[in-house]
Amino acid sequence: MREIYKVGDIPVIYENVTSLPGLFTISVFFDTGSANETRENNGVSHFIEHMAFRGTRDYSNEEISRLSEMYGGYMNAYTSKETTAYYIKGFSGNLELFIKLMANICFYPVFSEEDFIQEKQIIIDEINSVMDNPDEYLGEVAEEELFRGCALEYPVSGTVASVEGLEFEELKRFYKENYTPDNCIIAVSGDVSRDEVSKHIDKYFPLSQDNYAGKLNHYIPSYTPENHDFHFKSGQSYVQLMYPAFEYGSPDRYSLSGGVMILGGLMSSRLFQEIREKRGLCYNIEAETVQYKNAGYANIMYSCAEKSGDKVLELVFAEIKKLAEKGITDDELTMIKNQLIFSYVSNFETLESRVQMNFRQIYHFGRLIESEEIMGRIEALDKTSIMRTAAEIFGRKYSLCRLVK
Repeated sequence: MREIYKVGDIPVIYENVTSLPGLFTISVFFDTGSANETRENNGVSHFIEHMAFRGTRDYSNEEISRLSEMYGGYMNAYTSKETTAYYIKGFSGNLELFIKLMANICFYPVFSEEDFIQEKQIIIDEINSVMDNPDEYLGEVAEEELFRGCALEYPVSGTVASVEGLEFEELKRFYKENYTPDNCIIAVSGDVSRDEVSKHIDKYFPLSQDNYAGKLNHYIPSYTPENHDFHFKSGQSYVQLMYPAFEYGSPDRYSLSGGVMILGGLMSSRLFQEIREKRGLCYNIEAETVQYKNAGYANIMYSCAEKSGDKVLELVFAEIKKLAEKGITDDELTMIKNQLIFSYVSNFETLESRVQMNFRQIYHFGRLIESEEIMGRIEALDKTSIMRTAAEIFGRKYSLCRLVK
């Protein structure tokens, strides 16, 4: 059973799950991420995520981790370009304690300038560590170039320059204006009653204080598909090919996912078989869809020896052309449907994935979507719709980003 209702000012997505007895997961999602920042304060949402665990009104840093772990819980958080999420999972018998911990971290952190200075260096080290991972580094700079001029260009962690320049007062201002009951959703799944969940949220979570200033960036998606080479010390060339697509909530999401899956999303995919298995020109090559609330792209990624770079790219374009002009086979359509169904059903394996799925549906569609509707959309896929979407997306101007010596 799933439902959405309000406790005070906060929407709550509640799902009762008894197949995992004695367990629950709660997550607080804020509609705030790097896309809501400016070039000057880029990274502040991620910085706040770090600072929230430094200590709160009721708990010290050490007490937060000790209590959650001592009572069999696991607590963590993440920041993305559009959202920030804090979550804890554990035993249902500790529901009240864990909800109190969540409320403290999300709404009652105590920010000190001493912690701010120390955390700043930790985050700068985190940003610099990306340079040691070519895949991660390329993914970051490639998105910056594709979305140049749009708020999605800003990296989640910020840049060394923006984090170094961030002022303590700016962090506190941004927190006060964006981390409010008006700007969040709570999602709960597990072996807990609605009445108990509602009672504890009502007890420990605040009402609106009228601080929420609204979105800093109601970003309008824009793309700058151009070619860029970045120098990187490696014996390989790392390549990312990005085609502007559409947002997560698009009705064509499944047809695009299916076409990209056949192109490079599986070990049996065309790119993997043709370039890796038959020709041995690279260790790995894959494709995926990346979709945000208002934008998205189809992404092809691979690494290869520099001497093979031109040949691999030629083969990639050949497979893209074949998909867009000739479509897919009956067997490939069957594979797409089964893989999409498997991906959807996998959301029910854990309470954490259920919470994430329920939030995505509310965030992107404004409602909870039943399984019958999702299965119907997948079953309705046909070769014509997949070919049409592939021709549309892969007919657009692309962005090609490479890491080279």
